[in-house]
Amino acid sequence: MVKTAAKESMRILKAGTWNNPGQEGFTLLELIVTLLLIAVILGFTLPKIGNVLYSTDLKKSVRQLRALLTAARSMATTEGIPRRIVCDLSKGEIRVEREVRLKEEGIETVRYEADSSILIHHYTLPPHVEIEDVITETGEKQTEGKANLRIGINGMIFGNRIHLLQNEEQYTLVINPLTGRVTVEEGYTEEILNAENGG
Repeated sequence: MVKTAAKESMRILKAGTWNNPGQEGFTLLELIVTLLLIAVILGFTLPKIGNVLYSTDLKKSVRQLRALLTAARSMATTEGIPRRIVCDLSKGEIRVEREVRLKEEGIETVRYEADSSILIHHYTLPPHVEIEDVITETGEKQTEGKANLRIGINGMIFGNRIHLLQNEEQYTLVINPLTGRVTVEEGYTEEILNAENGG
């Protein structure tokens, strides 16, 4: 039985030596050519794989923001407490805050605090995805700092667009102020006012 195993291993060894008894493996030149071919193949395929992954990150960010807006609107209407979406353009962070009213010595003040009552209350964009700009409740296009979108207890959202960018790929989250419905448009789109709206 030992002789049979030895014969079998010798047959496998000979098969791996190109049927040339004097050659015990690959030459350095063969290894270099093989490595160069692998490098060329990876050079063509890795950028494409990277683009697909980047695109996936951008689409994931769009889905997360859409879910966050929907959840914040739902909580504002069910609890009867206004919310706001704070977009920190420099840090690439989006968070939900809830309105808090305080009354001291007959004076009522309004402030906002982090909202932990919803599942998604804070989202950080992947490093290569950025918020290009936000159309805020005042109708202004904000390209830096913190931009706010306010959500009333009736479900109305004040502020209507968030533009996301990654390399050359762009998406626009369009928010219907009355219904709170969020639609996604490919590319960078701006609001077009028609004659009925006075534009």
